[in-house]
Amino acid sequence: MFCKRCGAALPSQGFVCRSCGAMMDEEQIKAQKEAIEKNKVEVNLLSDRYSKEPINRDYKKHKESKYLGAMLIVLVVIILIIVAVLKVM
Repeated sequence: MFCKRCGAALPSQGFVCRSCGAMMDEEQIKAQKEAIEKNKVEVNLLSDRYSKEPINRDYKKHKESKYLGAMLIVLVVIILIIVAVLKVM
């Protein structure tokens, strides 16, 4: 796509022409959003991008370990508060 104001090529990300600063019109924005959704690929590591075989990751485990880490931090804070209260007495 090209800017209707200056004719420069529009960026693949964003809705403003980098050359003249003009905002894309509604048709261009709609077309760009469709292209982004069509080509949407999540790449977390370079090995994902350049590996010969697809890498399947289980993101549920990541969420579970975040929950476990948060619980551990809360437990440590509670223990520190108890120790501080016992020292004051």
